[in-house]
Amino acid sequence: MRFALFLSAFFAAASAGCSSTTCEDVSADVGSLCLPDTVAPNVSTVVEVREQCGRNCTLAPGCTATLRAGTVYLDLRQQRCSDTGFAGCDQTICQFRTARCLLPALAPGDYTLVVPGGDNRILRVRGGGDAACQLPVPTDGGV
Repeated sequence: MRFALFLSAFFAAASAGCSSTTCEDVSADVGSLCLPDTVAPNVSTVVEVREQCGRNCTLAPGCTATLRAGTVYLDLRQQRCSDTGFAGCDQTICQFRTARCLLPALAPGDYTLVVPGGDNRILRVRGGGDAACQLPVPTDGGV
């Protein structure tokens, strides 16, 4: 029992002293976006976005959408972490991970959709529109 407590304390102290990881929240550009021709009115719509070139030292992106002054803004963000003890972080490798984004429930009409790193789109909200859209799965597994 004493030995187990000793090992537990030893590993806790060792891991606390070796951690030099810092993380920051960074914006990511959208490489592709699944957007239906029309979106259903008055319901939240789920669309998928794929990052343009996510570095392999970042965590998977998350997406939010907000409506401000009649314009819908997408925000694709991820955590970029650096660990001085980790040398395997190759900044030249791109990942193309997918995130789901929940668009706010919108009244019928046309809205500008601001996409980070891409061209703005027109978001058409009409009766009979879709409430979800999925991107095809990349053939290379997203890396």
